[in-house]
Amino acid sequence: MIRKILILIIAIFAMPTLVMADYPNTSIGVIDINRILSDADAAISAAEQIEEIATEIENEIKLSDEEIIKEQNLLIESQSIMAPEAFESKRSEYEIKVQKYNGERQAKLVRIDELIALSRNNILNAMKPILEEISNEKGITIILEKASIMLNAEKMDLTNEVLKKLNKSLPTIKVSRD
Repeated sequence: MIRKILILIIAIFAMPTLVMADYPNTSIGVIDINRILSDADAAISAAEQIEEIATEIENEIKLSDEEIIKEQNLLIESQSIMAPEAFESKRSEYEIKVQKYNGERQAKLVRIDELIALSRNNILNAMKPILEEISNEKGITIILEKASIMLNAEKMDLTNEVLKKLNKSLPTIKVSRD
């Protein structure tokens, strides 16, 4: 019985050293991705381009909305002078046109969100090799997102260094509506 207890105690104390032998010494870095996605030169450039595209789309939608309303008003005005069958045909055509327009309108609005996601992905993809380079230089084994950390030493924050290198390697992003 004593022998089993001794073996158990030895196993318990020996186990952490066996398990820990496979893991490297851990060094942690912290990065503020939200700051990078807002302050990087490429992010600022992309945001300006997306804003221009969004304004163009909004103007197109406004003009199209006005055309649809004019057509609706003409249809309502012509109801009293048209034969019921002819009016029903025109109303049906108008409804199909409105449905098609609503689909196109929605696709244009979704495209703005897609452009934002695409530009963010481009920045994040450009940031990955930079993070690998910094982690290799400094011997960092884990990089964590600052938003999920309550407290960290200032020396652990890699954001400024990443921003500097990212601005050199990716100064702008070309955002295209097409």
